[in-house]
Amino acid sequence: MSTDDALSWCGVPPPLVHLFTNSIILDCLISYLTLPSIFSLARTCRSLRDLLFQNPRVFRYIDLSRCRGAYVPPNLLTRIDSGGHSWRAERMDENLTEDEFYAGPLRGVLGKLGRMGVLKSVQTLVLDELASVTHDLINDIVLAPEYNVRLLSIRRCLNVNHSKVQQLLRHICRPSRPEGTPRLQGLYVFTHPASSSILDHQTPSDYSYLVAGQGASGPLEPIAASIAKLRPGGGGDAWYSPSGQVISLGHAHRTSWEETLLACKGVISFDAVPCTHMHADMAPVLHVASRDYLTENKAGIPPLATIALGPKGCAGCGRAPRGAPVWGESDPSEFPLLWPPPVTGRLVDAVRPPLRRNENNEILPQRLIVSCTWCLTNRHCESCHRWWCADCYNPTISKKLNDLERLSQAGLSYLPSMEELDNTAMSGGRGDHIKQQQQLRILPGQAAVTRDCFECGRVCGLCAPLSTRICKRCKSSYCLLHNTGCDEEVCDWCMFRGGRRTRELY
Repeated sequence: MSTDDALSWCGVPPPLVHLFTNSIILDCLISYLTLPSIFSLARTCRSLRDLLFQNPRVFRYIDLSRCRGAYVPPNLLTRIDSGGHSWRAERMDENLTEDEFYAGPLRGVLGKLGRMGVLKSVQTLVLDELASVTHDLINDIVLAPEYNVRLLSIRRCLNVNHSKVQQLLRHICRPSRPEGTPRLQGLYVFTHPASSSILDHQTPSDYSYLVAGQGASGPLEPIAASIAKLRPGGGGDAWYSPSGQVISLGHAHRTSWEETLLACKGVISFDAVPCTHMHADMAPVLHVASRDYLTENKAGIPPLATIALGPKGCAGCGRAPRGAPVWGESDPSEFPLLWPPPVTGRLVDAVRPPLRRNENNEILPQRLIVSCTWCLTNRHCESCHRWWCADCYNPTISKKLNDLERLSQAGLSYLPSMEELDNTAMSGGRGDHIKQQQQLRILPGQAAVTRDCFECGRVCGLCAPLSTRICKRCKSSYCLLHNTGCDEEVCDWCMFRGGRRTRELY
């Protein structure tokens, strides 16, 4: 009787080496092991060491964001020019550049992996929040032959020169590039790491409330309670949920990354996408301030899409922007990279959206509906993240309808037809279904959102009553959430200061 037969006859489980020879079991187990755990396992016996180091599938995914060897002490980040400061028991060379100084620890870790013969197998490399990540190191990872990285994450790295990284990306994506280059297929740089404090990236609307309907899991739920689920690294993905602002870069101002995304389109994917479909849909009805800003700053270049609106479409008619990408029908380059990066290192797995199901557990088509902040001016609720398309809310048509009602009340005999009204509007959309909406009705002349509280932001007619109250003493409106010292009936001013003498004008 052989040894294996004896072990199976005695009921003893097979050795770990035999389990790791199965590629399916190996892939499942390795994904739960950190890099130090793999090295500790390899030191147990020679058979495991040979099996792990000779299999290229083991080191396809490496996360060095928590590697102690790549960590730069905080006291070194502000004392570069102190001449007597030592590094690794050696006096700092005067000819040492700043990038070489910072990248020293991480280069040492990568050099050790190269000597072990596993660096060539790395296809997904995570370097989040490492101060030792510099432009020179990124240049080597992208261009050097000893690397084969396809997905790279450099989110929130302190010493990365973004301008130089953008120049590098434009160079490797040039039309005259050699065939088969670049090896890099995806770059994570825009979203925030999961280890970052959620409070550091909260917007004022995170303290508002969700209402029953689109984007809500109950009749009344604080958004701050579900932010952890929607942020990258949480239980869901923020790009395919009505989570509002997803990235901060490019949200309030134009950024030079917009030209880089345009130059790398179809070659390198990012964890962000440009606002193209919503921008084309909202162009005729843009707010005057938004139109002027986009015309004066990089006209013709779409801004970054920083707001996720969920797959349900417009709050009035349910329509999505024309040409919005649908998974399985659109090109994968139109979708952003999702976190976490796949262990396989394949781009299609990195951009694959989560499944969308209905009440009957049937799979629905997954749509990506995102927008920039300028396209949604005065038509997006920052609490429940409803939004209205150009047909459901057109300020020009809405104003004309209000004028028509006033003329009708005055008893005038002649009223313009709807066709004449459409011709005078800036867009060719119909205005008759502004009064008939499925989820939230907007009356003629009424704004889609209002801003009664600075912290709450612009909210719709369903979200405003949840936090806005009218003081019974001074008859002024106040926010119940952000006015300290108030209650359901009296504002903070009247509660502690004896009340106002006059009502506020604004």
